[in-house]
Amino acid sequence: MKKGAIFNDAFLVCHEIYVAARELVNSRVPTTQLQSASKFLWRPDLRPRLVEYVADFARAGERALGETSLGRKNAVMSKAFFGAKKIPRASRLILFRIYYLGGAEYEAARHLLGLSERTWSDWAEEIRQRVGAELIRAHIYPPARYFRQATPAASTNDASEAKMAAVPCEPDFV
Repeated sequence: MKKGAIFNDAFLVCHEIYVAARELVNSRVPTTQLQSASKFLWRPDLRPRLVEYVADFARAGERALGETSLGRKNAVMSKAFFGAKKIPRASRLILFRIYYLGGAEYEAARHLLGLSERTWSDWAEEIRQRVGAELIRAHIYPPARYFRQATPAASTNDASEAKMAAVPCEPDFV
């Protein structure tokens, strides 16, 4: 199997989970009755949550299409009159934000960006390749491994034992 196909599959799987997670996160209503919420024992959750997945997916896309972690712009070399010129891929980042993150309809997004069907197809393929590679690099793909692992910032020596401690007579709500 080609690497490009693997990156494309990684993007499609992660995007499908992103859409479902985003819908679920946006539909949740915060608890307003503090008496009923305070009777449960709070325990730290060391695994990533859906909110973190949504943010990590969006950041992976921005890293792949926008600025790198070193502050440099991802750019492509193209020939100009006076040598090579770097062109940032800001347009791909806008397409990623509008269509893939924002969930805009295909025709509306294409019209807004002023793209032909051919250009849309080329850009969408490039976005899936680059973001898919970044999702694999950032260990967001495969999602099963992402949700099983402990977050690096939250892992401590005592926290794993505290997570395993049983709480008597209380169901585990997530």
